[in-house]
Amino acid sequence: MEDLFNEILEKNEKIIKVIKPHKGRYMKDFLIPFIIPLLWPHLILTLVLTLFTPFYFIPKGYKNIYYAYTNKRLIVRKGIFGNNYDSLEYKDITSTSVKVGYLDRKSKTGTLIFVNPSSHHEHPMKFAHIQNPYQEMNEIKEIINETNEKTLSF
Repeated sequence: MEDLFNEILEKNEKIIKVIKPHKGRYMKDFLIPFIIPLLWPHLILTLVLTLFTPFYFIPKGYKNIYYAYTNKRLIVRKGIFGNNYDSLEYKDITSTSVKVGYLDRKSKTGTLIFVNPSSHHEHPMKFAHIQNPYQEMNEIKEIINETNEKTLSF
């Protein structure tokens, strides 16, 4: 799975771990909004969107979503028709959190949230639907602390 990120890795950058979201939890998260349109007055349009859209786009999105952390940064690989990458360097992370909602408790998953100053009012980087979220966050925080200590010692 490390090969999925080769095209964006820097020269001295190494993948530490690649994480795939929990498939069942991923599917539930995207199917719930498609149930609500059945109550809207435009029934034919919503039926078409409700019945066909999730079964085409959601599996394609799941196939391409991977999370990774390297010795330098966090990377999210996603996309339905192509591969898009988002990355966040460890030195830019100002806070982290773990979110475990009702559906997460049932599937024993959670979302890791990484915030940098420019994303406070926008969208922070998220590793969603991760199994063992607290353990994963602790592992990532160790890497962040090690990396930040190395940069401070220079």
